Amino acid sequence: MKIDNRNKLLFLGIVILLFASYRLAVNKTILLINESQRLEAEVEQFKDIPNKLAILNQKDTYYDSILSKMDLVDTSIQNNLLRTINQEALKNTIKVMDFNQPHLYQMGENTLHTYSFNLNGNYTDILKVIHTIEQKGNFGEIVHIDFQKKKNYRTNKYNLGATVFVQQVK
Repeated sequence: MKIDNRNKLLFLGIVILLFASYRLAVNKTILLINESQRLEAEVEQFKDIPNKLAILNQKDTYYDSILSKMDLVDTSIQNNLLRTINQEALKNTIKVMDFNQPHLYQMGENTLHTYSFNLNGNYTDILKVIHTIEQKGNFGEIVHIDFQKKKNYRTNKYNLGATVFVQQVK
């Protein structure tokens, strides 16, 4: 054999050895490194789970406190609204004269529920009741307030009355 053929065979042998060593050792090492990185990322995610769970528990406590501030029970909105109005009327010496059935209006996919009620009493006390209704519960938006000064002919005194409309979109 000539030196030229030996060099060609040597070069071919080296190429075959490089390919075999890649297939047998280097390729498996690269796959193991990639899997190791993936597993380390999962470990980091699992390390963060207690923190996420603590944050979720804090959010749960916060939302429960908000619901308890709103003082909502598992009854209808109408009952909650009436109960809130009565509680505030007792606090502020207001009389609830009338609480009507809600008016329903279909508007596309949404339904508008409009609750109307009449209050009698002092102007500032009526405003306190209305403010509490707006802030305390999720009853909707107060869309109209009509104040009327009426004379009571039996007692010959004037009374202030307010008709309030609360509208909720469902």
